[in-house]
Amino acid sequence: MVFPDDLKWRHDYLTVTGCFRDDGSAVASQRYRSWGTEELLIRCIRKNLPWVRTIYIILARESQVQPWMEEMVAAKQQHTEKPSVKVVYHKEMMPKEVLPTFNSRAIEMYLHRIPGLSEYFLYGNDDMFPIGGMGVDDFFRAAAKPLPTRNGMLPCLHYTKKAFNPANAFHLACMNGLNFVASQFGQRFEDYWLRVGHNVVPMVRSTCEMFWERWPKKMQESVTKFRLPQNYNQYIYSWWQILSGQYVEYRAPRCYVSVGGGVEKIREAIRTADGLLCINDNNSVNDITNLAATIRSEIQKRL
Repeated sequence: MVFPDDLKWRHDYLTVTGCFRDDGSAVASQRYRSWGTEELLIRCIRKNLPWVRTIYIILARESQVQPWMEEMVAAKQQHTEKPSVKVVYHKEMMPKEVLPTFNSRAIEMYLHRIPGLSEYFLYGNDDMFPIGGMGVDDFFRAAAKPLPTRNGMLPCLHYTKKAFNPANAFHLACMNGLNFVASQFGQRFEDYWLRVGHNVVPMVRSTCEMFWERWPKKMQESVTKFRLPQNYNQYIYSWWQILSGQYVEYRAPRCYVSVGGGVEKIREAIRTADGLLCINDNNSVNDITNLAATIRSEIQKRL
């Protein structure tokens, strides 16, 4: 989560970029702006994923903490609310030399270093709302035995779709990770890739640790302060799980809508979605004040 009105965070951003004359535009893009829905997201998790034990909110620095977070953390200490909420700062999980970072992909490379994190965990961005009830089986389904191959290919490789041409930024990061992992199995993807989308991702902590133990230099090269073409994203860990046959990732039911689609489409999606709802931001909407108010109002009705 990012709260761009925080002056200390803003100073860090402007210092790294060298844009010392801040007119507000530098930190107002879709990468950093807040819709004011973050507390509602936590409430959605508590209502619809009650089997989750701890919700970790990742923040850049202490000045990013919001009053409602302090209340939720206090409730945890009093054992009055479940799942409990814990705030984690970048410095608790990332090396000092890579901070500050303004690249979510860099953060995703270090998720396994969150203190107290379970072996099996879920990772989602703050535009992913569990709007309907879901169980563990909606995210994890273990492979009963090693997956058989078909013509030398794992069955999951038949669940592919045509690659983007040209690749967008998300697809490029996915393909970077997919082909690095595929190379370990003598495979490569060019025209097609494994089906994946902007979703909540089931992850295994020991798999993340394994990457850093085996390929530390390769992983470090992908970590940058801002998004660059060489970045991996969290799916690199999923690719390993899939291609190695250690478990079968099962994609939870998901509805996707973009803020560029208009207020009526978003309102309808919030009212009718079951399972996960992704409300994805994009640069086509400059002022989201009224739209954000509608989103908050409609999500509130589902709680």
